[in-house]
Amino acid sequence: MSDALLNQVMVVDAGTVLTIGYEDCIRYHGLTSIGGVALGFRLVQRAIADLSPDAPPDRAGIAVRTAFPGPGVRDAVEMITRAVSRGAYVVDLDAGPASAPPAPKGRLWFEVEIAGHRRAYVAPDGAMSAEFVSLGRKSQSANLNGTDAARWTALKEELAATIMGLKPDDVLLPA
Repeated sequence: MSDALLNQVMVVDAGTVLTIGYEDCIRYHGLTSIGGVALGFRLVQRAIADLSPDAPPDRAGIAVRTAFPGPGVRDAVEMITRAVSRGAYVVDLDAGPASAPPAPKGRLWFEVEIAGHRRAYVAPDGAMSAEFVSLGRKSQSANLNGTDAARWTALKEELAATIMGLKPDDVLLPA
């Protein structure tokens, strides 16, 4: 995969092929959960490569079920597939095996269906560091102080850079 293709996906919408880039997903979501945006982008990219390798899929035929409610993942998937607005994006905190790696909320388990074909993916162990998970959980239950807030932002940016520096096959593994 060329470097240019590493940061874009193609889907069909109403008969027209759309090319959507990682930067488009950031513009849609913003920077607050940039690590999740990167993860969601790579998730859809990996699933398209696996389940529709010969042609861009119709975005109306893509559905996602996940045990991770992160808003960055949700918004990247929505930008590319419109699954959220179509009711084809389901968060089920009990989905997948309990052994899937933990996240600040839920687990890093994803199931993607494209045109009736389904594949499950799991993040590799350690995809999110213990510090990332701990600070993320803390951010959900309390306002972070200045030091923790700055560290939380840095961790999310580092996660995004790491994910986008990897090939899609190295970010999520078939389960």
